[in-house]
Amino acid sequence: MSGDWGSGKNTLGLLKWFFSWFVALTPAQLNLANFYLRKTGHVLAYGLMYFFWFRAFRGHANYGPWRACLWSLGCCLFYSSLDEGRQWFYPSRGSSVYDVLLDMSGAGLAALVTAAVWTPRRHVLTVPGIAGRQTRQAE
Repeated sequence: MSGDWGSGKNTLGLLKWFFSWFVALTPAQLNLANFYLRKTGHVLAYGLMYFFWFRAFRGHANYGPWRACLWSLGCCLFYSSLDEGRQWFYPSRGSSVYDVLLDMSGAGLAALVTAAVWTPRRHVLTVPGIAGRQTRQAE
């Protein structure tokens, strides 16, 4: 969505088509809905990106929770900066530091939610037919 296809003009056209099925909106209302939809997309996309990075670092790279959190936020910041820098080259798009801050607020919100909800599980290799506690962990 960071290319020309995700420009405000194109998303406004899609929004007009979508709302035409349900309700008639004025151009000012459509522009406002388009603005809020686009900004909500920033927050949701980078929140989801944070969660996937955190899951990768925590679950597959065996990072501790704080280290996984910081690396995940760093990856989101790096990607957001690259994304906004790329938009600078499109005449139909505009790059903004405020969008990077919005992206990072979505990632930060996801970090708070993940910290409250995440319950790590130990993956233990179990061999059927052997009774008792098995202490060998999965590789």
